[in-house]
Amino acid sequence: MNRAQQRIALRDYYSTNFEIDGLSAVIDFSKFSTREFGFATFDGKFFRNISFESPQVLIDYLVDRTPFHAYIGAVYGEPPSREKPIHKLKWQGHELVFDIDLNEYDAVRKFVCSCQGADQVCIRCWQLINLAIRIIDETLRFDFGMNDIIWVFSGRRGVHGWVDDKIGFMLNQEQRMSIIDYLSVVHGEAETARIQDRSKLKYDFRYRIEHTVFKYFLNNVRRKDLIKLGFNASAASNIMKQLEHQEGQIDENLLRNFNLRLAKINKYDEILRRWVPRIDHKVTIDLRRLLRLPNSIHGKTGRVARILDPSKIFAFNPEEEPSIF
Repeated sequence: MNRAQQRIALRDYYSTNFEIDGLSAVIDFSKFSTREFGFATFDGKFFRNISFESPQVLIDYLVDRTPFHAYIGAVYGEPPSREKPIHKLKWQGHELVFDIDLNEYDAVRKFVCSCQGADQVCIRCWQLINLAIRIIDETLRFDFGMNDIIWVFSGRRGVHGWVDDKIGFMLNQEQRMSIIDYLSVVHGEAETARIQDRSKLKYDFRYRIEHTVFKYFLNNVRRKDLIKLGFNASAASNIMKQLEHQEGQIDENLLRNFNLRLAKINKYDEILRRWVPRIDHKVTIDLRRLLRLPNSIHGKTGRVARILDPSKIFAFNPEEEPSIF
């Protein structure tokens, strides 16, 4: 599809299929007129400090201008504009957000699948995203008391978690950084990134991390993965036979024995390093950060940045998502 055809496809989508409900699910419409928006054009230009009086005016803009990418930002005391850009306005709030993207896993993704390059994604490496969603979602609910959490597929290789609880909306930069520090188990981006000393993690969080990671690992492991990890052929075959009998339901005895075996071959931290959540810290702490507009189209893939169904979130497969292109 050439650029002209893509523009027509975008216009058709925004005029007939774009659902504003997806946006109302993550933001408060009562502050809509002072919310910042930003857009990227087909020729590579980027515009921000844009506001709209109402959701309908936003829809009209999307249809008329057909931007390549559409983004949404924070709420300010006055409507942002070219004359009054955000750095001259009083910041009022922004939902607490988390960006989880496969880019953050590039150093360890090779241990999970054979994808190469920034454009490739498969159901195996997407399990890294699913695992991060589960751990972060449960931690925010049980450890921080945040219950209104929505996960949005970015349209390409990641997800955005929107926390819509009022307490999250007003958190300042330091408070958001504290939550990121709490959730951070791996420090650094390299394959050999440092794992946080487990004794310094809150017990409930540490248990959740280890229990969830190792269950996910066993549910997705292959015999060759175990051998590469350091298990001999006989031990690897024995573990795979046990897993076949489990049929995806990992019992506590198998999990405990597997953890002990990992400790014996000094690979306990290695599994954590590969599978624990890797969050783009800058997105969470940057109060003026723009995020992809829910239900908008990702210009590079033509896929909808749609809200994920909570009951099916861990069965989601990005490869099966249709493209308007």
